[in-house]
Amino acid sequence: MGILICPVCGKELSRQEKRLCCESGHSFDFAKEGYVNLLTGSKSGSKTGDSKESARARHEFLQKGYFAFLKDEIAKRLSGTVLDICCGEGYYDDYNGKLYGFDLSKEMARLAAKRKNGGNYFVANLKAIPVKSGSIDTAIHIFAPFNAAEFSRVLKKGGRLYSVVPAPDHLFELKKLIYETPYLNDENYPDGNGLRLISKQKISRTANFKQEDIKTLFAMTPYYYHTPKEGAERISSVDSLNITLAFTVLEYKKI
Repeated sequence: MGILICPVCGKELSRQEKRLCCESGHSFDFAKEGYVNLLTGSKSGSKTGDSKESARARHEFLQKGYFAFLKDEIAKRLSGTVLDICCGEGYYDDYNGKLYGFDLSKEMARLAAKRKNGGNYFVANLKAIPVKSGSIDTAIHIFAPFNAAEFSRVLKKGGRLYSVVPAPDHLFELKKLIYETPYLNDENYPDGNGLRLISKQKISRTANFKQEDIKTLFAMTPYYYHTPKEGAERISSVDSLNITLAFTVLEYKKI
């Protein structure tokens, strides 16, 4: 598998039939879909990622193309050896080169592997990415926690990280529907640990969402867990809603 290392001892992993092995004797079997679980011990964390139900709902939503314009923008930036950090189902992995992706959720890694796009998918935690230091040319990181130290470690010198975050007006119409006092997203971008923010670009579209898709979109956001019941119930009061989809693409360089 080239750049992958053993999550137990840190030595290089090589493929032997239907498993990955290191010279210390640790081995990890491939699932039938083609991904491998490299999440072990204390590195697994307390969360297991998205459930099967939420993963499938997200999959159905993405197939409707609302975020296709973001996917197209990301595809323009991919080169060399690519790592998709917290890849989800691999929706943004439109690339014909050497591609790796990982997620904390087994279900997401399974869905990504089923895409059969030539990518190498595995289950892992971004707190301890089982990838060789200095082995990645381009990393993408979309709507996920930021770990500058690990991202910097896996990138080659001069390598690029493209991190996508919500722009200030992202989903503002949805917020107006569910909150008494809607707010804009902040613009505090992380930096440091060997990464330098060298550019940022905003891209946006307005799309008309039917009620079913509004509910799914809402469930994909952090607002789902923090919105009072009466606010969430307002979604059922509309048949459709025009919603702004706005993203900021942050370009970091490994220095």
